[in-house]
Amino acid sequence: MRRGNLFLAASLGLLLAMPALATVIDDFSVDDLGNYTSTVILQNGVNTAAWQMGGGELGYNTTSYSNVNQVALIRNGLALGVGEEVQAAITRDSGTQDLGLYVGGVQPTAGVRSTYVSVYARGPSELYSRGFNGSSELGLEGATPASWDSLFITRTAINDYELGYYDGASRNVIVTRSGMTSNDGTYVGFYADIRSAGVLGTATELSVVPEPSALALGAVAAGAGLFCVRRRRARGFSGSGA
Repeated sequence: MRRGNLFLAASLGLLLAMPALATVIDDFSVDDLGNYTSTVILQNGVNTAAWQMGGGELGYNTTSYSNVNQVALIRNGLALGVGEEVQAAITRDSGTQDLGLYVGGVQPTAGVRSTYVSVYARGPSELYSRGFNGSSELGLEGATPASWDSLFITRTAINDYELGYYDGASRNVIVTRSGMTSNDGTYVGFYADIRSAGVLGTATELSVVPEPSALALGAVAAGAGLFCVRRRRARGFSGSGA
């Protein structure tokens, strides 16, 4: 193989092997909820509960339980652009409550569930996705993987989303939500479904990364650029010697 082709192949290999560079939004090392807004979007009972963070963990603690509540915890100022993916490392628990990610197109309002997608962990073995397209509830989709490290929501187009989980380097899509009604990813954070007293799981990091497919396309484009530069240099050298 010619040296130029070897250089191109090596460069492409390095680019494609590079991991997506994550922007860590919060590692929950300090107890600071000032960057978040919590809204009970479904309230079937009056619970005594609050989000808590610190020591590298975020959780939802219900000290007095009456009935089912669903809560959106939005990171103020965080939005998800097309080609971006929000991730959260979610620790399993042994209960039946739900903790995961939330991406919506309208500001959460007390007692209203509208225009959002979510993916969340329930207990030690179940993952689910649900949400609302406008005011219409989206069908429940689930998976029961043997293990997982983190959950993700990817905005693949203006109103399209992929929702799933990572198990090591394996990226697994549970469901694709297409043609959402005005869900432009303006409100990003966590989703919780409270069905008993106690601490609802924990999240250990919130990050945003480039969409994996977009990263791969960027690597191919960069490789093509290197190839074009190499060819131009080769032509210039050949021309000067004529």
